[in-house]
Amino acid sequence: MITLPRNDLKKQEVLQKIARKFKKGREYPEQEVNEIIKSSDVDDYVLVRRELVNFNYLGRDSHKGIYWLKKDALSEEELKSIEASQDKMRKRGLC
Repeated sequence: MITLPRNDLKKQEVLQKIARKFKKGREYPEQEVNEIIKSSDVDDYVLVRRELVNFNYLGRDSHKGIYWLKKDALSEEELKSIEASQDKMRKRGLC
């Protein structure tokens, strides 16, 4: 069973592996998204689904309950931004 790391930078490896299971240009109902995530043997599929949306791997239309792949990896710039945010939090003693 895979637990999503608390560290946002380390979390990306898991999220990228799961995002690569989705196909660009296709819409997915929430139930199918849940099944795809569960097939990755994660312990909290709801958290993973939320993080896929939060980090912009998946787009979401909450009115229709559909999701779609936006990207299957973060750019170097996005990863550096996450790292900088975590450094600031660490310096403040927040993580």
